[in-house]
Amino acid sequence: MPDVIVKGTRVHYLEQQAKGPGRGMKIALIHGSGGNAGMWQKVMAVLAKEHTSLAIDLPGHGQSQGEGMKHIPEYREFLKDFCETLGLEKIVLGGHSLGGGIVLDFALNYPGRVKAILLIGTGARLRVLPEALERLRQMAEGKIEPKFEPWGFAAGASEEVFLEAEREWAKTNSRVRYQDMLACDQFDVMKVVEKIHLPSLLVCGREDLLTPIKYSEYLKGKIPGAQMEIIERAGHMVMLEAPEALSGVILAFLRSLDSSPAS
Repeated sequence: MPDVIVKGTRVHYLEQQAKGPGRGMKIALIHGSGGNAGMWQKVMAVLAKEHTSLAIDLPGHGQSQGEGMKHIPEYREFLKDFCETLGLEKIVLGGHSLGGGIVLDFALNYPGRVKAILLIGTGARLRVLPEALERLRQMAEGKIEPKFEPWGFAAGASEEVFLEAEREWAKTNSRVRYQDMLACDQFDVMKVVEKIHLPSLLVCGREDLLTPIKYSEYLKGKIPGAQMEIIERAGHMVMLEAPEALSGVILAFLRSLDSSPAS
């Protein structure tokens, strides 16, 4: 569980080395609002059959220092600095929700640094319900007690999954969670997302109510050649609800890159 100093800030990340023959690709995974690298551990364990993956605690999240950021372009620039610090070039970038917004913004601004993108439970626009933002603001200001809400899960999600998500949720403070949601609410690349010309995989849980299937369908219609997969019996937190299924579609997508004439 290494740390690295990025522009004076200690940043924590997880790394899972490939176990199979050859080195495979290098994948960097970005968590969603209020999350941390730990959300990806089960997915990383499966990806390690063929590829090396890293999962980052964004500033102010999990074990990383910092205060968090208020806008997705700020997180995009952090990600660029992180990649430069570690010497990561032509990597596969994957992101969930807020993390997917960061990946989209990165792909629009630094396409030459990216081999392919994985967009999981995300959209070209990430508006947040005003009542949800208000509740988060009150938590951030200490006016009400922080409370974990299982909005992001499918109806049949297990108690074990809820508890795992709550443990990870508790690792980031309420102020940073609120800032993340504000960053999502301001994000909108609907008018420019068609400029992305990178191999792209879109994944959404069948029961995702926060970034529903239509968000991924919109991206599929705008990003040339994008592939889309729907994970059954999963909601927004697909990496916790169905890590094997998610890992499977990612591995299949990456194999298709390996076999393509341009790879």
